[in-house]
Amino acid sequence: MSDFEEKYDYQEIMVEDISQIYQIANDYNSFYDLPRSGRGDPGDERTYLQAFYRGQSDSSWKITPSICRDTSVDESILESGDLLFEVMAYNQHYIHATRLIDFTMDINVALFFACCENIEKDAAIFIWSYSPYDPKWTRIKIQCELVNVKKQRISVSEYAEILLQKYPGLKDNCTYKKDFYTDLVSYLDHGFMIMQPRNPYLENMRIQRQKGCLYVCGVKFETPIDKMRTSVNAGNNILCPHEPEAPKELDGGNFLVKVVIPARLKNVIMKQLEEKGITKEALLPM
Repeated sequence: MSDFEEKYDYQEIMVEDISQIYQIANDYNSFYDLPRSGRGDPGDERTYLQAFYRGQSDSSWKITPSICRDTSVDESILESGDLLFEVMAYNQHYIHATRLIDFTMDINVALFFACCENIEKDAAIFIWSYSPYDPKWTRIKIQCELVNVKKQRISVSEYAEILLQKYPGLKDNCTYKKDFYTDLVSYLDHGFMIMQPRNPYLENMRIQRQKGCLYVCGVKFETPIDKMRTSVNAGNNILCPHEPEAPKELDGGNFLVKVVIPARLKNVIMKQLEEKGITKEALLPM
C-alpha cells in the first residue's frame, strides 16, 4: 500500500480501498494548492488551476482520443465559430469518436468509468492539474477548424490563411502574421482543456451530469518543432491536421498521478457509488 508523495514527478499508486483513493486526491489538491486562480478572467472559478480526473477500466490503456481508435470517422463539421466546438462535444458523447478526451471535476464520476466495465481487469484513475479555457475563447476556433481541413499535410502559414479568411477578427490579436504563426504552433502542438459552455446552444446532458470538461488534442508535426518555434521559422512547420495526438504530459509526465484500482475492488466501489446516485442511468442519459 503506497500513498501520494509530495513531489512534482509522475506517480503510479496501487490502492487497497476506496478511502485511499479519496485521500490521494485530497493530498494531491493540498500539495498543489488547488483550486487557485489561473488563466482567464479574475474571479472566474471555471478557469482556475484545478485537478481533473479520468477513469479507465483497464489500467494498461494509455490516455488517447477516441478518434485514434477509430480512424474511419469523418470529423468534418458544417458549423463554424463557437458552435463548432459544441458540435464536436456533442459528437463525442452521442455520435462518433473525436479528437477530444473526456475529463471530469468529480472523482466519483471518474471512479464510475474506471469500475463499470472490464470487471476482470485492474482499472486506473488519472489525476492531472490544468488551468482550462472558456469555450468562447477565440483561439478555440484555431484548434477546432482542423477537422475541416481537406489536406492531409499543410504548413502553418497555409492554415493561418484559411483561419484569417474565415475569422477576420483573429487579425486583431496579432500585429504581424509571423507572430500569429508562432501562436499557431504552440496551440496546435499541445492542445488545451476547455470547460463546458455556461449557456450551451446544444443540450449535452452527459457532459453536464458528468461534470465534464474536454481536452482538445494537438496534432502531429512532421517538422522538428523545437527548432521551428520562432516567428522566423514557425510558418514553415508542416502539420498533419487529421492525426491528433494526446499531450506528452498524459503519458508519465510531471503533475500526473495514476491510481491503480485492483479488479477485486470494482464491484464494491460500484455499490458505494450507487448509494451516492452515481449510476449508468444518471451519467449516460440517452
